[in-house]
Amino acid sequence: MDSYDLVISGAGFAGLACADAAARRGLRTLVLEKKPDPGARPHTTGILVKEVADGWDAPRQFTRKVRGVRLYAPSLKSVDLVSPGYYFLATDTPGLLRWWAQHAEASGAEVRCDAPFRGVEKHGDLLRFKERDVEGRYLIGADGAKSKVAEMFNLGRNTQHLVGVEAEYTNVRGVDPDRLHVFLDSELAPGYIAWVVPGVDIYQVGLAVRKGREVKLEPFMEQVRKVFDFSAAECVSKRGGLIPVGGLVKPIGRDNVMLVGDAAGMVSPLTAGGIHTALDYGRLAGLAVCDHLLDNGPDPIRVMSRQLPRFGVKRLMRASIDMRPPNGLYNLMLGSRVLRSLAQVVFFHKGMFSPAAWHDAWQHVILNRSARLQHAAVTGDDSDSPTV
Repeated sequence: MDSYDLVISGAGFAGLACADAAARRGLRTLVLEKKPDPGARPHTTGILVKEVADGWDAPRQFTRKVRGVRLYAPSLKSVDLVSPGYYFLATDTPGLLRWWAQHAEASGAEVRCDAPFRGVEKHGDLLRFKERDVEGRYLIGADGAKSKVAEMFNLGRNTQHLVGVEAEYTNVRGVDPDRLHVFLDSELAPGYIAWVVPGVDIYQVGLAVRKGREVKLEPFMEQVRKVFDFSAAECVSKRGGLIPVGGLVKPIGRDNVMLVGDAAGMVSPLTAGGIHTALDYGRLAGLAVCDHLLDNGPDPIRVMSRQLPRFGVKRLMRASIDMRPPNGLYNLMLGSRVLRSLAQVVFFHKGMFSPAAWHDAWQHVILNRSARLQHAAVTGDDSDSPTV
Protein backbone atom coordinates (compact mmCIF):
# COMPACT_ATOMS: atom_id res chain seq x y z
CA MET A 1 0.00 0.00 0.00
CA ASP A 2 1.46 3.35 -1.11
CA SER A 3 0.88 6.10 1.47
CA TYR A 4 0.51 9.79 0.64
CA ASP A 5 -0.26 12.91 2.58
CA LEU A 6 -2.43 14.39 -0.17
CA VAL A 7 -4.24 12.71 -3.05
CA ILE A 8 -5.76 14.90 -5.77
CA SER A 9 -8.36 13.66 -8.24
CA GLY A 10 -7.92 15.53 -11.51
CA ALA A 11 -4.88 16.89 -13.36
CA GLY A 12 -6.44 20.08 -14.70
CA PHE A 13 -5.25 23.56 -13.85
CA ALA A 14 -6.61 23.51 -10.29
CA GLY A 15 -5.34 20.03 -9.45
CA LEU A 16 -1.85 20.64 -10.81
CA ALA A 17 -1.52 24.03 -9.08
CA CYS A 18 -2.56 22.37 -5.83
CA ALA A 19 -0.13 19.47 -6.33
CA ASP A 20 2.77 21.77 -7.17
CA ALA A 21 2.25 23.93 -4.06
CA ALA A 22 1.78 20.97 -1.72
CA ALA A 23 4.78 19.04 -3.02
CA ARG A 24 7.02 22.10 -2.81
CA ARG A 25 6.07 22.50 0.85
CA GLY A 26 6.93 18.89 1.64
CA LEU A 27 3.74 16.85 1.34
CA ARG A 28 3.94 13.49 -0.36
CA THR A 29 1.44 14.22 -3.13
CA LEU A 30 -0.29 12.04 -5.71
CA VAL A 31 -2.48 13.19 -8.62
CA LEU A 32 -4.92 10.69 -10.14
CA GLU A 33 -5.98 11.58 -13.70
CA LYS A 34 -8.51 9.51 -15.64
CA LYS A 35 -7.25 10.58 -19.08
CA PRO A 36 -4.22 8.97 -20.78
CA ASP A 37 -2.29 12.21 -20.27
CA PRO A 38 -3.17 15.60 -18.74
CA GLY A 39 -3.36 17.30 -22.12
CA ALA A 40 -5.75 14.83 -23.75
CA ARG A 41 -9.19 16.11 -24.78
CA PRO A 42 -9.16 19.47 -22.96
CA HIS A 43 -12.56 20.98 -22.19
CA THR A 44 -11.52 24.62 -22.30
CA THR A 45 -10.63 27.22 -24.92
CA GLY A 46 -7.58 27.94 -22.76
CA ILE A 47 -7.54 31.75 -22.80
CA LEU A 48 -5.31 33.14 -20.05
CA VAL A 49 -5.94 36.67 -18.81
CA LYS A 50 -3.02 38.98 -18.07
CA GLU A 51 -3.35 38.37 -14.34
CA VAL A 52 -2.42 34.73 -14.95
CA ALA A 53 0.59 35.76 -17.03
CA ASP A 54 1.70 38.07 -14.20
CA GLY A 55 1.38 35.41 -11.51
CA TRP A 56 2.22 32.19 -13.36
CA ASP A 57 5.08 31.85 -15.81
CA ALA A 58 3.58 29.90 -18.69
CA PRO A 59 6.24 28.96 -21.27
CA ARG A 60 6.15 31.18 -24.34
CA GLN A 61 6.10 28.25 -26.77
CA PHE A 62 2.59 27.34 -25.52
CA THR A 63 1.12 30.84 -25.70
CA ARG A 64 0.43 33.67 -28.14
CA LYS A 65 -0.31 37.23 -27.06
CA VAL A 66 -3.58 38.87 -28.14
CA ARG A 67 -3.98 42.54 -27.24
CA GLY A 68 -7.67 43.23 -27.63
CA VAL A 69 -11.24 42.13 -28.34
CA ARG A 70 -13.37 42.66 -31.43
CA LEU A 71 -17.01 42.49 -30.38
CA TYR A 72 -19.59 41.67 -33.06
CA ALA A 73 -23.32 42.31 -33.05
CA PRO A 74 -25.66 39.79 -34.74
CA SER A 75 -25.59 42.12 -37.75
CA LEU A 76 -21.79 41.49 -37.82
CA LYS A 77 -20.99 45.14 -37.22
CA SER A 78 -18.10 45.30 -34.79
CA VAL A 79 -16.33 47.41 -32.21
CA ASP A 80 -12.71 47.05 -31.11
CA LEU A 81 -11.88 47.12 -27.40
CA VAL A 82 -8.38 47.54 -25.97
CA SER A 83 -6.85 48.54 -22.65
CA PRO A 84 -3.29 49.90 -22.71
CA GLY A 85 -0.88 47.38 -21.25
CA TYR A 86 -3.47 44.60 -21.08
CA TYR A 87 -3.46 41.43 -23.14
CA PHE A 88 -4.71 37.86 -23.27
CA LEU A 89 -2.76 34.69 -23.95
CA ALA A 90 -4.19 32.20 -26.40
CA THR A 91 -2.71 28.82 -25.56
CA ASP A 92 -1.77 25.43 -26.86
CA THR A 93 -3.84 24.04 -23.98
CA PRO A 94 -2.82 20.37 -24.30
CA GLY A 95 0.85 21.33 -24.39
CA LEU A 96 0.43 23.74 -21.48
CA LEU A 97 -1.29 21.14 -19.28
CA ARG A 98 1.39 18.58 -20.04
CA TRP A 99 4.04 21.14 -19.13
CA TRP A 100 2.26 21.97 -15.86
CA ALA A 101 2.11 18.28 -14.99
CA GLN A 102 5.85 17.99 -15.57
CA HIS A 103 6.36 21.11 -13.46
CA ALA A 104 4.38 19.56 -10.58
CA GLU A 105 6.39 16.34 -10.89
CA ALA A 106 9.63 18.33 -10.80
CA SER A 107 8.38 19.83 -7.52
CA GLY A 108 7.99 16.33 -6.10
CA ALA A 109 4.39 15.35 -6.91
CA GLU A 110 3.52 12.07 -8.62
CA VAL A 111 1.04 12.17 -11.52
CA ARG A 112 -0.67 8.91 -12.52
CA CYS A 113 -2.70 8.87 -15.73
CA ASP A 114 -5.34 6.33 -16.81
CA ALA A 115 -6.28 6.37 -13.13
CA PRO A 116 -9.92 7.44 -12.65
CA PHE A 117 -11.29 8.04 -9.18
CA ARG A 118 -13.15 4.87 -8.13
CA GLY A 119 -14.07 5.87 -4.61
CA VAL A 120 -12.51 5.42 -1.18
CA GLU A 121 -13.00 3.54 2.05
CA LYS A 122 -12.25 5.12 5.41
CA HIS A 123 -9.79 3.38 7.71
CA GLY A 124 -9.48 5.53 10.80
CA ASP A 125 -7.98 8.84 9.71
CA LEU A 126 -6.91 7.45 6.35
CA LEU A 127 -8.67 7.17 3.00
CA ARG A 128 -7.99 4.02 1.00
CA PHE A 129 -8.56 4.39 -2.72
CA LYS A 130 -10.41 1.56 -4.43
CA GLU A 131 -8.45 -0.33 -7.09
CA ARG A 132 -5.41 1.90 -6.56
CA ASP A 133 -3.50 0.27 -3.65
CA VAL A 134 -3.17 3.82 -2.32
CA GLU A 135 -4.02 5.51 0.94
CA GLY A 136 -3.96 9.20 1.81
CA ARG A 137 -4.55 11.59 4.68
CA TYR A 138 -6.37 14.23 2.65
CA LEU A 139 -8.31 14.24 -0.63
CA ILE A 140 -8.78 17.17 -3.02
CA GLY A 141 -11.47 16.84 -5.69
CA ALA A 142 -10.33 18.78 -8.75
CA ASP A 143 -12.29 16.55 -11.09
CA GLY A 144 -14.44 18.96 -13.02
CA ALA A 145 -18.01 20.18 -13.29
CA LYS A 146 -19.48 16.71 -12.66
CA SER A 147 -17.21 15.82 -9.76
CA LYS A 148 -17.20 12.19 -8.64
CA VAL A 149 -15.59 13.28 -5.37
CA ALA A 150 -18.48 15.66 -4.69
CA GLU A 151 -20.96 12.90 -5.50
CA MET A 152 -19.37 10.31 -3.22
CA PHE A 153 -18.96 12.59 -0.21
CA ASN A 154 -22.31 14.39 -0.67
CA LEU A 155 -20.63 17.75 -1.15
CA GLY A 156 -22.04 20.70 -3.08
CA ARG A 157 -22.82 20.06 -6.75
CA ASN A 158 -22.86 22.33 -9.75
CA THR A 159 -26.45 22.67 -10.91
CA GLN A 160 -26.16 25.44 -13.50
CA HIS A 161 -24.05 24.89 -16.59
CA LEU A 162 -23.21 26.12 -20.02
CA VAL A 163 -22.54 23.57 -22.73
CA GLY A 164 -19.63 24.51 -24.97
CA VAL A 165 -18.42 23.17 -28.31
CA GLU A 166 -15.31 24.16 -30.21
CA ALA A 167 -13.59 23.20 -33.46
CA GLU A 168 -9.97 23.86 -34.35
CA TYR A 169 -9.04 24.89 -37.88
CA THR A 170 -5.89 25.55 -39.84
CA ASN A 171 -5.52 27.96 -42.78
CA VAL A 172 -8.27 30.44 -41.92
CA ARG A 173 -7.71 33.77 -43.66
CA GLY A 174 -8.71 37.28 -42.74
CA VAL A 175 -8.66 36.85 -38.96
CA ASP A 176 -7.00 39.79 -37.18
CA PRO A 177 -4.36 37.96 -35.08
CA ASP A 178 -4.35 40.68 -32.42
CA ARG A 179 -8.01 40.32 -31.43
CA LEU A 180 -10.24 37.81 -29.69
CA HIS A 181 -13.27 37.79 -31.97
CA VAL A 182 -16.40 37.65 -29.79
CA PHE A 183 -19.92 37.34 -31.22
CA LEU A 184 -23.13 38.34 -29.44
CA ASP A 185 -26.13 36.41 -30.73
CA SER A 186 -29.10 35.30 -28.63
CA GLU A 187 -30.25 32.87 -31.32
CA LEU A 188 -26.95 31.10 -31.97
CA ALA A 189 -25.46 31.37 -28.46
CA PRO A 190 -28.32 31.89 -25.98
CA GLY A 191 -26.97 32.53 -22.52
CA TYR A 192 -23.38 33.16 -23.57
CA ILE A 193 -21.27 34.11 -26.61
CA ALA A 194 -19.59 32.63 -29.66
CA TRP A 195 -15.95 33.18 -30.59
CA VAL A 196 -13.10 32.89 -33.06
CA VAL A 197 -9.69 32.84 -31.39
CA PRO A 198 -6.42 33.11 -33.34
CA GLY A 199 -4.60 30.52 -31.27
CA VAL A 200 -1.18 28.92 -31.30
CA ASP A 201 -0.84 27.73 -34.91
CA ILE A 202 -4.61 27.09 -35.14
CA TYR A 203 -7.92 28.97 -35.09
CA GLN A 204 -10.47 28.07 -32.43
CA VAL A 205 -14.12 28.48 -33.40
CA GLY A 206 -16.77 27.80 -30.79
CA LEU A 207 -19.81 28.80 -28.81
CA ALA A 208 -21.58 27.95 -25.59
CA VAL A 209 -25.26 27.90 -24.66
CA ARG A 210 -27.25 27.44 -21.48
CA LYS A 211 -27.60 23.73 -20.67
CA GLY A 212 -30.91 22.45 -21.95
CA ARG A 213 -30.66 24.34 -25.22
CA GLU A 214 -29.31 22.73 -28.37
CA VAL A 215 -25.71 23.49 -29.26
CA LYS A 216 -25.39 24.12 -33.00
CA LEU A 217 -21.94 24.99 -34.28
CA GLU A 218 -22.72 24.86 -38.01
CA PRO A 219 -25.16 27.83 -38.06
CA PHE A 220 -22.47 29.88 -36.34
CA MET A 221 -19.96 28.69 -38.95
CA GLU A 222 -22.30 30.08 -41.62
CA GLN A 223 -22.08 33.46 -39.89
CA VAL A 224 -18.30 33.53 -39.49
CA ARG A 225 -17.80 32.53 -43.11
CA LYS A 226 -19.27 35.95 -43.93
CA VAL A 227 -16.43 37.56 -41.98
CA PHE A 228 -13.45 35.24 -42.52
CA ASP A 229 -12.22 33.11 -45.40
CA PHE A 230 -12.55 29.36 -44.70
CA SER A 231 -12.04 28.28 -48.33
CA ALA A 232 -8.68 26.63 -47.55
CA ALA A 233 -9.45 25.79 -43.92
CA GLU A 234 -9.23 22.28 -42.50
CA CYS A 235 -10.91 21.17 -39.27
CA VAL A 236 -8.31 19.26 -37.23
CA SER A 237 -10.19 18.59 -33.99
CA LYS A 238 -13.43 19.14 -32.08
CA ARG A 239 -14.16 19.21 -28.37
CA GLY A 240 -16.87 20.13 -25.92
CA GLY A 241 -17.84 20.11 -22.29
CA LEU A 242 -19.76 21.60 -19.39
CA ILE A 243 -18.93 24.96 -17.80
CA PRO A 244 -20.37 25.57 -14.31
CA VAL A 245 -21.88 29.05 -13.95
CA GLY A 246 -23.88 28.82 -10.74
CA GLY A 247 -21.15 30.11 -8.45
CA LEU A 248 -19.55 28.36 -5.49
CA VAL A 249 -21.04 25.07 -4.37
CA LYS A 250 -21.88 24.43 -0.72
CA PRO A 251 -20.39 22.75 1.13
CA ILE A 252 -17.00 22.72 -0.57
CA GLY A 253 -15.74 20.04 1.81
CA ARG A 254 -16.01 18.16 5.06
CA ASP A 255 -13.60 16.28 7.30
CA ASN A 256 -10.51 15.59 5.19
CA VAL A 257 -12.05 16.10 1.72
CA MET A 258 -12.31 19.39 -0.21
CA LEU A 259 -13.23 20.56 -3.73
CA VAL A 260 -11.36 23.07 -5.91
CA GLY A 261 -11.63 24.43 -9.45
CA ASP A 262 -14.70 23.63 -11.55
CA ALA A 263 -15.73 20.96 -9.05
CA ALA A 264 -16.19 23.73 -6.45
CA GLY A 265 -17.85 26.15 -8.89
CA MET A 266 -14.81 28.48 -8.87
CA VAL A 267 -15.86 29.90 -12.24
CA SER A 268 -17.20 33.36 -13.01
CA PRO A 269 -20.97 33.06 -13.54
CA LEU A 270 -20.77 36.00 -15.96
CA THR A 271 -17.72 35.35 -18.14
CA ALA A 272 -17.41 31.57 -17.49
CA GLY A 273 -13.68 32.13 -16.95
CA GLY A 274 -12.16 29.64 -14.54
CA ILE A 275 -8.45 29.16 -15.25
CA HIS A 276 -7.33 32.15 -13.17
CA THR A 277 -9.35 31.07 -10.13
CA ALA A 278 -8.33 27.43 -10.67
CA LEU A 279 -4.66 28.29 -10.48
CA ASP A 280 -4.89 30.79 -7.63
CA TYR A 281 -7.24 28.86 -5.39
CA GLY A 282 -5.76 25.49 -6.32
CA ARG A 283 -2.44 26.78 -5.00
CA LEU A 284 -4.06 28.22 -1.87
CA ALA A 285 -5.77 24.88 -1.21
CA GLY A 286 -2.43 23.07 -1.43
CA LEU A 287 -0.85 25.49 1.00
CA ALA A 288 -3.80 25.25 3.43
CA VAL A 289 -3.55 21.45 3.47
CA CYS A 290 0.20 21.73 4.08
CA ASP A 291 -0.31 24.05 7.04
CA HIS A 292 -2.93 21.69 8.45
CA LEU A 293 -1.03 18.42 8.05
CA LEU A 294 2.52 19.59 8.71
CA ASP A 295 2.04 22.31 11.32
CA ASN A 296 -1.33 21.59 12.94
CA GLY A 297 -2.81 24.60 11.16
CA PRO A 298 -6.54 25.39 10.90
CA ASP A 299 -9.04 23.33 8.92
CA PRO A 300 -8.29 23.94 5.20
CA ILE A 301 -12.01 24.11 4.43
CA ARG A 302 -12.46 26.99 6.85
CA VAL A 303 -9.36 28.73 5.49
CA MET A 304 -10.58 28.48 1.91
CA SER A 305 -14.15 29.46 2.73
CA ARG A 306 -12.92 32.78 4.10
CA GLN A 307 -11.01 33.61 0.91
CA LEU A 308 -13.16 32.39 -1.95
CA PRO A 309 -15.04 34.88 -4.17
CA ARG A 310 -18.82 35.01 -3.75
CA PHE A 311 -19.74 36.12 -7.30
CA GLY A 312 -22.91 37.83 -6.02
CA VAL A 313 -23.23 40.58 -8.63
CA LYS A 314 -21.97 38.32 -11.40
CA ARG A 315 -24.73 35.82 -10.60
CA LEU A 316 -27.28 38.61 -11.03
CA MET A 317 -25.70 39.59 -14.35
CA ARG A 318 -25.78 35.95 -15.40
CA ALA A 319 -29.57 36.00 -14.87
CA SER A 320 -29.88 38.99 -17.20
CA ILE A 321 -27.97 37.14 -19.95
CA ASP A 322 -30.15 34.07 -19.48
CA MET A 323 -33.15 36.23 -20.38
CA ARG A 324 -31.83 36.23 -23.96
CA PRO A 325 -31.79 39.91 -24.96
CA PRO A 326 -33.21 40.15 -28.50
CA ASN A 327 -30.69 40.41 -31.30
CA GLY A 328 -32.22 43.70 -32.37
CA LEU A 329 -31.21 45.15 -29.01
CA TYR A 330 -27.64 43.89 -29.45
CA ASN A 331 -27.52 45.49 -32.91
CA LEU A 332 -28.81 48.76 -31.50
CA MET A 333 -26.54 48.78 -28.45
CA LEU A 334 -23.22 47.81 -30.01
CA GLY A 335 -22.31 51.34 -31.00
CA SER A 336 -23.47 52.84 -27.70
CA ARG A 337 -21.07 54.17 -25.11
CA VAL A 338 -22.93 52.24 -22.39
CA LEU A 339 -22.33 48.82 -23.95
CA ARG A 340 -18.75 49.66 -24.90
CA SER A 341 -17.98 50.79 -21.35
CA LEU A 342 -19.57 47.70 -19.81
CA ALA A 343 -17.71 45.42 -22.23
CA GLN A 344 -14.47 47.24 -21.40
CA VAL A 345 -14.95 46.39 -17.74
CA VAL A 346 -15.99 42.77 -18.36
CA PHE A 347 -13.11 41.90 -20.67
CA PHE A 348 -10.21 43.78 -19.09
CA HIS A 349 -10.77 43.71 -15.34
CA LYS A 350 -10.78 40.75 -12.96
CA GLY A 351 -12.20 43.06 -10.29
CA MET A 352 -15.12 44.28 -12.37
CA PHE A 353 -16.44 46.67 -9.77
CA SER A 354 -13.18 48.16 -8.62
CA PRO A 355 -12.50 51.91 -9.02
CA ALA A 356 -9.71 51.06 -11.50
CA ALA A 357 -12.15 49.16 -13.71
CA TRP A 358 -14.61 52.00 -13.97
CA HIS A 359 -11.85 54.59 -14.37
CA ASP A 360 -10.65 52.57 -17.38
CA ALA A 361 -14.20 52.43 -18.74
CA TRP A 362 -14.62 56.18 -18.33
CA GLN A 363 -11.30 56.84 -20.06
CA HIS A 364 -12.50 54.60 -22.87
CA VAL A 365 -15.62 56.74 -23.26
CA ILE A 366 -13.57 59.95 -23.27
CA LEU A 367 -11.09 58.60 -25.85
CA ASN A 368 -13.89 57.43 -28.12
CA ARG A 369 -15.67 60.77 -27.84
CA SER A 370 -12.43 62.52 -28.78
CA ALA A 371 -11.98 60.21 -31.76
CA ARG A 372 -15.54 60.88 -32.94
CA LEU A 373 -15.06 64.65 -32.66
CA GLN A 374 -11.86 64.42 -34.72
CA HIS A 375 -13.68 62.26 -37.26
CA ALA A 376 -16.52 64.80 -37.46
CA ALA A 377 -14.10 67.72 -37.88
CA VAL A 378 -12.48 65.99 -40.85
CA THR A 379 -15.53 64.47 -42.54
CA GLY A 380 -18.49 66.46 -41.28
CA ASP A 381 -20.07 63.19 -40.11
CA ASP A 382 -20.89 63.34 -36.38
CA SER A 383 -22.61 59.93 -36.21
CA ASP A 384 -21.59 57.42 -33.56
CA SER A 385 -19.56 54.99 -35.64
CA PRO A 386 -19.94 51.35 -34.51
CA THR A 387 -16.29 50.58 -35.11
CA VAL A 388 -13.69 52.04 -32.75
